[in-house]
Amino acid sequence: MNAATASRSSSSAAGAPRRNHFDAPSVPENYHRYLDPVLFEPWAHRLVRLAHLTPGATVLDVAAGTGAASRAAAAAVGESGRVIACDSSARMLDYAIEDAAPGRAPIEALVGDATAIELPDDSVDAVLCQQGLPFMADRRAALAECRRVLKPGGVLVVAVWAEGERLDPFDAFADALTADAAAAGTPRTISNAALTMSVADVVDALLGAGLSEVRAARESLPVRWPSLDAELNGLFGTPFGPVVDRFDDDRRAALMRSLRLMLTSGDGATVDHVTTSVLGRAVKPSRASA
Repeated sequence: MNAATASRSSSSAAGAPRRNHFDAPSVPENYHRYLDPVLFEPWAHRLVRLAHLTPGATVLDVAAGTGAASRAAAAAVGESGRVIACDSSARMLDYAIEDAAPGRAPIEALVGDATAIELPDDSVDAVLCQQGLPFMADRRAALAECRRVLKPGGVLVVAVWAEGERLDPFDAFADALTADAAAAGTPRTISNAALTMSVADVVDALLGAGLSEVRAARESLPVRWPSLDAELNGLFGTPFGPVVDRFDDDRRAALMRSLRLMLTSGDGATVDHVTTSVLGRAVKPSRASA
């Protein structure tokens, strides 16, 4: 979430959200307000730790979205560092840009495509990509661009949702909308499966980009929403949100009732979730070893 994200998924399942839909006016604000604190900031901190960022480093956050990983990187590299948040959506980046603050690097915005990053060769110490790789139309070309802008010895770290794991609330949103479509007489299957990857997928992608010291593993983090309403409002921070906004009042109310049942236990209490990602790390070879 461009020199960052491509505008569509490479193999999107029927009804799966596509990255250009994040430009809908209501999505960035709700994404930043509801999804960043609960879902994306915890993974951003894990990504930054895996990158071993040091003060003064220059960091590129590819598919930056509203900047969760950029903010974590800005704290890690400090005032002497530089953080560039890249995304195909200018509206998303409006929430990522930050001026310098005590102890933190400023965050710069770069709007563009992941396959044509407007930065010089060998210009950044680290590239981060949080949950953005599956959205890219040409993953190989995007990762090759990341390799190009990395300095020799620089590190690329990615996080992607893990294949085969339940991904709530997003899967609940998809299930509820699939049921709604059937009830409306326009049946279709809405799935997030195309937005996940396996460990082998991540390793193959990084090796295919000509990177070395490649490793990847699955990790899980707990998800604790402050309230059910906050979790439900997360729907409007996804490309599903503008679709639901077009529903009439009765249809929208029925969908939200269905979601409340899916996302609570039998006694109506909010259910905590676990999210599982594949974390991958790789290094750009030095010229001597390339």
